[in-house]
Amino acid sequence: MDKEYSSLDISRFLMASFFGFLGGHLTNYSVILFAQDVWNSDLYAGMGFALCFGVPLFLGWFAGAWCDSNSPAKLAQIAHFSFLASIGFLHFSSISEESFSRVLFLIGSGFAGIGWAILAPARMALLGRLAGKNQKSLAVVFNILVMLGFGAAPPILALSKKWGSWEYVHISGFFLFILSIVLLIGMKVPGFGKSGSALDRIKKGFGYAFGNPLLKQTLILAVIIYLSMGPVQVMLPRYATGILHLDEISRGLFLGTLALALLVGGGTSLLLAKKLGMGNTIFLSGFLSGSGILSLGLSRDIHLSILFLLISGLGAGMSISLLVAILQSESEPEFRGRLVSVYTVTSQVVPATSGLLSGIALTKFSVDVTLIGAGSIIGILLFLGLLKLSVLRSYRHT
Repeated sequence: MDKEYSSLDISRFLMASFFGFLGGHLTNYSVILFAQDVWNSDLYAGMGFALCFGVPLFLGWFAGAWCDSNSPAKLAQIAHFSFLASIGFLHFSSISEESFSRVLFLIGSGFAGIGWAILAPARMALLGRLAGKNQKSLAVVFNILVMLGFGAAPPILALSKKWGSWEYVHISGFFLFILSIVLLIGMKVPGFGKSGSALDRIKKGFGYAFGNPLLKQTLILAVIIYLSMGPVQVMLPRYATGILHLDEISRGLFLGTLALALLVGGGTSLLLAKKLGMGNTIFLSGFLSGSGILSLGLSRDIHLSILFLLISGLGAGMSISLLVAILQSESEPEFRGRLVSVYTVTSQVVPATSGLLSGIALTKFSVDVTLIGAGSIIGILLFLGLLKLSVLRSYRHT
């Protein structure tokens, strides 16, 4: 179990992770934007997004246990095939009659949720096995690629749709997952074996995660940070068209500015943490993210909106990178799959819930008012976290 993996294995894994997460976020955005652009339905956008990231609420715990007992590389491949099924259903949804189309749309969103439920813990468990003693640095690199995939998906979607149609968007996602599958072929990373039923292992994983004060508080803060992801993905497309009056390409590029901010935030997170401490840096960056969202709701100017989006993305990039680094470096290998499943379920279910609530809120309130409300709630919760999460706040090790 102490096998050292080559730099080629690590490079293949990182490339597969980037293509897989890019394809996953492209799928998420295609769900949201198809519902908004074709059906003009924020409710279906929220429902689809909730399925994409809501299925892990039920499946994610088992996926974490599977990642500890079985090969995380094989589980990642299963997730890739689930995404391919999702893309197939979404494609047929785009060319079917509207009544049947909506059923296919929701089924496709559900398969994306299955993919996310398995892929996220499998990738992080695989990272922990490959990284060896370089857990924190590789965790930051890994998370930068994840965020780059998140930020690069909107402009790729816009360009694909501009060159062709929704079919081109789905073809792009299909090839991204094929690349991910090919890159992981032949990677042999065995599991740790089973020690009881899946439910017993899940219970032990919870005991481990919440029995350690630092890990427990890291997971609690992750809930607060990830509350911002739902509004960002559901509200920003509507904000770009309804408030800034951007065309399709401009909207994609506007949303894609997140990629730059997330990259810079993730890349500078450890440097800033060395000066301020990891705990302080996480809270500071969280406040930056929330204030950026709130400020977007007050802006009508494209230049100011880009600035506020960059500020929000910078804060999100720093905070998420450091949260992942703590979880990877402070966890025991045999529990890592189950620990990161708690984190990944958090990173999926919380955005799914806030995304669904965002979709519902947009049916009642204007997008600017909803953004202001979301940013304010995040700021209040972060302030309460700053007061209560003392172990994480004082954590400095880098």
